Amino acid sequence: MRKPDRADVLVIGAGASGALVSLALAGRGLKVVCLDQGGWTLPANHPHFSRDFQWQRQNRWNPEPERRRGESDYPVEGNQSHALMWNAIGGSTNIFGALWPRYRPSDFRKGVEHGLAPDWPLGYADIEPFYDESDRLIGVSGLTGDRALPPRRSPYPLRPLPMGPCGRTIGAAFERLGWHWWPMPAAVISEPYDGRPACNACGNCGSGCPRGSMAKMSLTIWPRAVAAGTDLRPFARVERIETDPQGRATGAVYIDRARGERVFQGADIVVLSANGVGSPRILLLSKSARFPHGLANSNDVVGRYLQHHTLVAAEIWTGEPIHSHIGNAGAVISCEFAETDVNRGFVNGFNFNVARIGPAGTEAIGSFTNRPAPWGSGHHAWFRRHFAHGFGAFAIGDDLPRPTSRITLSETERDSDGLPAARLNYEPHENDWRMMRFAIERLKDLAQAANAIDYTINDYCDQDGTYRTPAWHLLGTCRMGDDPETSVTNRWHQCWEVPNLYVVDASSFVTAGVVNPTSTVTALALRAARHIADGFTELRTATKPIMD
Repeated sequence: MRKPDRADVLVIGAGASGALVSLALAGRGLKVVCLDQGGWTLPANHPHFSRDFQWQRQNRWNPEPERRRGESDYPVEGNQSHALMWNAIGGSTNIFGALWPRYRPSDFRKGVEHGLAPDWPLGYADIEPFYDESDRLIGVSGLTGDRALPPRRSPYPLRPLPMGPCGRTIGAAFERLGWHWWPMPAAVISEPYDGRPACNACGNCGSGCPRGSMAKMSLTIWPRAVAAGTDLRPFARVERIETDPQGRATGAVYIDRARGERVFQGADIVVLSANGVGSPRILLLSKSARFPHGLANSNDVVGRYLQHHTLVAAEIWTGEPIHSHIGNAGAVISCEFAETDVNRGFVNGFNFNVARIGPAGTEAIGSFTNRPAPWGSGHHAWFRRHFAHGFGAFAIGDDLPRPTSRITLSETERDSDGLPAARLNYEPHENDWRMMRFAIERLKDLAQAANAIDYTINDYCDQDGTYRTPAWHLLGTCRMGDDPETSVTNRWHQCWEVPNLYVVDASSFVTAGVVNPTSTVTALALRAARHIADGFTELRTATKPIMD
C-alpha cells in the first residue's frame, strides 16, 4: 500500500464544506490534503451547450445518484426520498440552486421552544460573523433589510438580482394576502465579482452554472484553495478512516481510482465532509475492534436523525406572461409561517421558496409537480397558455428529527469498488404531516391571490398512496450537541470519541430549519476551520475534545 508524506490535516470530501475548510487551513500555513471520489465537472460537461439540455437534466445530469448512475456515484438504497448528491470536486454546488437564506435565531433553540427537538449547542450570534465571511468569499447577491432576520452586521456584497415581471407578480400576490415576502438572496453574482461574470439570466440554474456566476465551488473556492497549497486529489474513494490503539484517527485508506491502487494518507487531524449520507457511511465503514459499531458510534447515533425538510409544492400560472423562463432560479422568499404557532395544529413552521419555472422543456415535463403538458392535439394550445406564465412555490418545512430516520449500510448493494452502499430510511413525524396539510391550503391561497388561471399541487404521496417526499436536503446524521450520549460531535464539530476527527457538513445539523442549508453549511465550515487552525498544536495530540 502506498503511503504519501503525512499531512497536517486530511479533508475527506471536496464539496462546499471541504473546499472552505481546505482554503482556510491551507491559508494558515497547514499542510492540507483533500480527497474526493469524483473528478472535475468542467464547464463543457454541463448540459447548457446541448440542444437537449433539459432532457439531460432528467438523466445524466439528474441530481439523484440512483437515477444518474455516474461513474463516481455510489448507490443509495431505499426509495422513500430523493437524495441530492453530486460526487465530484465542488460536490452538489455543481447542480444546486444557490439559494442563500440564513437560519433564524429560533432555528437553534427548538428545545426551549417546544422540546420535540433539542437545542443546538450554539446560537445565531456564534455563527453570524462566519455568515458574513462566507457571503464575501462566495459572492452573495441580496437586499438588506429583511425583518424576518436580525439586522445584518454588513450589507450583502452584491446588489440583488433583478426581480423582473415574474418576481413582481409573485410579490404582488403576497401583498394581497398581507404575507411577508422578500427578494431571495442567492449565491449568484449580479455583477462581475472576483474575476467571474455576472449572471446572464439564461434560466437553466437547474443544471448548475458553467460560467461560475453561481457559487460552483470548483470555479469559486477551489482555485484559491489549491493556490494556497491544498493538495487536492480527485478520483480518491475513501474506504475507511484508520485509528491508533488510543482511538485517535491516524488518516484514511482510499482507493486511487485512476491508478487502481490502495493508498494510506496519514494526518494529524481528519476532517470528514462527505455530506449527510456520505459522512455517516464512512464512519460506519470504519468499524474496528475498538469501534465495533462504527467510528465515533458507541452511542449508536451515527446515521440517525436524518432530516430532509418536509415539502409540498405548487405550479401556478397567471393570465399574463411574466417571463418566468428568464433569470436565476430563486425569486421570492416568505417567512410568514416560519415560526411556531400552535393554533395551527403543529409546532415548527415552513418557508415559501417561490421560483421561476424555467425553460420550455422544464415547463413541458412538469417542473415543480411532475404534471407534464398534455401530449397530442391539445399540446400546443396548453403550451401557449402556460409557457412563461407560471411560477413555482415550494413550502419547505422544519421536519422533526426521528431516530428511526437514518442512514445505515446496505446488506446487498455495493459501489463500483465493492464497498457497501448507503441505505436510507426516512419517515415523517405526524407533526410534519399536519404542517404540510396546512401548507397545501396556503399554496391554494397564493394561487388565488395571483389570479391564477391554473395551478397544480405536489403532495407527499404518489397517486397509489406510496409515501415519497420530494425534499432532498441531507441533514442531521452526525448531529452536534453538548451531551456525548446523544450526539456525535461537540459544538466545534469535534467527535466526542475521536478528538482529532471532525465532521463538518450538514450531517452535523441538529434541526433542519425552514430554508436551504448551504449558507449555514459554509458558515459552520469556516467556524470549524478557525477552531482547528487556532488550536492545531493542542489538537494534534489531544486525548479528549476541547470544550471552550
